[in-house]
Amino acid sequence: MNLKELRKLIKEDREFENRNFTDDELFIVYRYINLRDLDEDPDYKPELRTVADQLEIVFVPKGTYGKTLERERKLANISTLGTDNYLLEASLVDFVLIDEERKEAYLRASRFIEAIKSGQTQKGLFLHGSYGTGKTFLLSCMVHELAKFKKVVFVYFPDLVRYIKSTIQTNELEAKIKELKMTDILVIDDVGSENMSAWFRDEVLSPVLQFRLASSLPVLISSNFTQKDLVEFFAEEKDGIGMVKASRVVHRIRELTSEVPLKSRYL
Repeated sequence: MNLKELRKLIKEDREFENRNFTDDELFIVYRYINLRDLDEDPDYKPELRTVADQLEIVFVPKGTYGKTLERERKLANISTLGTDNYLLEASLVDFVLIDEERKEAYLRASRFIEAIKSGQTQKGLFLHGSYGTGKTFLLSCMVHELAKFKKVVFVYFPDLVRYIKSTIQTNELEAKIKELKMTDILVIDDVGSENMSAWFRDEVLSPVLQFRLASSLPVLISSNFTQKDLVEFFAEEKDGIGMVKASRVVHRIRELTSEVPLKSRYL
């Protein structure tokens, strides 16, 4: 087959009827058409792409297999420190917008995701409201979106307290605290739903928050309490010293996050 015949054959293909190729590219396109029409691989399909001004054939995952690979890559970016049962399979499109407050929460979440995706330094969110308002659901939505391009640690606060306590006698404690400090995005769900010791507050939570504040690493938090009410919760000793230390922790939370109320129940 000469070049003229090859060019005519390619022009008759519906995928390329409106495209023009150089003589060298004709052979690449012809090979692509043969691979495409053979369709021998159940999981991958060929695609034509221009890489560094050169036409190339690349193989990409098909349909459901591609979605499976995307899900596996996303899950590989999520660490839950044993609290995975609390991370919901959720998407922002399913977040119920029944009033202006929920619309605002949705917009704040979407803006945060887009800012992080574009590489901007962004203050985190502090979702607060009673049980059943969708705080965990919205955090889960954000985790799944962020994990497409960032490393995320999602922890359920009561289980985090117990988990850290269980590592005190092992060599895992420092490694886990380092993970909380260093991950791209730290998500803490349901802060205030479990009592914690002064040791956890001063030796775990406070240093983690301080490190992330100094490093401009974002934090997402949900709680039944407002930031102001958290001071009383964090003041384990209920004395002057305890209140001072609790206030420092809450100050760091205020520096790291902006409050977003979620008060409307929909469950």
